[in-house]
Amino acid sequence: MCTISRGKIGKVLKSTSNCIFENLAFEEHIFRTHSVEKSGEVLLMWSNRPTVVIGRHQNPWTEVNLPFCHENDIEIVRRHSGGGTVYHDLGNLNISLLTTHAQHCRPKNLKFISDALNQQFTINIVPTPRDDMELQPGNRKCSGTAARIARGQAYHHLTLLVDADLKILKNSLKSPYRDQIESNATRSVRAPAVGFLKQDDRNANVNEARTAIMEAYRKLFETCQIEEVDVHRKVHQNEEIAKILEELKSWKWIYGKSPKFKFLGENKTEIEVKDGLIIGTDQQFSTDL
Repeated sequence: MCTISRGKIGKVLKSTSNCIFENLAFEEHIFRTHSVEKSGEVLLMWSNRPTVVIGRHQNPWTEVNLPFCHENDIEIVRRHSGGGTVYHDLGNLNISLLTTHAQHCRPKNLKFISDALNQQFTINIVPTPRDDMELQPGNRKCSGTAARIARGQAYHHLTLLVDADLKILKNSLKSPYRDQIESNATRSVRAPAVGFLKQDDRNANVNEARTAIMEAYRKLFETCQIEEVDVHRKVHQNEEIAKILEELKSWKWIYGKSPKFKFLGENKTEIEVKDGLIIGTDQQFSTDL
């Protein structure tokens, strides 16, 4: 466990937006513009409509069941942080903690979060050496972690499955093309078992989970302001956030950012793809194979 101490000032931001693109754009804006040294640490929380979020260095064709997501109106998004692919919906709570790089400590974050949730609900969440969290018994993964570090600052963000339809979750993450693609892109490590809080405590819900984490976070600081943020309005009023949003929604970012790969088609045909384009052409590689 890290021995670093937290600063004296904290802030909690509760997003009212259910749009993954808006929330990720707002998170990135805070990361780029908020000085932790001058203004204190930040906890940002939100939930969004059904979405599959891939890591910065991943390939959506290998990580996502693209046909299933398109048929079921599930958004596909690439985030700025590394790590693996996750499924979000309104039964999931997204938690993002902004600190200085020196204060970045995932085990310490997971301990205060798991302690708060275990006290709030009749459950037993245990952080793992991989910086995930599992429900016990059964080693059921209920939270995945990723991080971004730059310019002396860092954010640690994680999912928390409070309620979930595991069939939709698993189907959305089961790419039919996974074995047809050769790539050096980061591959997700699939959890042997997945769980959610409501399995063990029928009273568990996102609002109470958010409140429990918020109150535990507030106690870590001498001063901690809590603010509800209309992220949708901020995105449309702030040119920088709007620009980040535009990039996040672009085909070039979601698909074209994928590392170079080779697709093995029928009759042993090989298609090489770079920046999302079939090499030797200006044709985008299809997202509906």
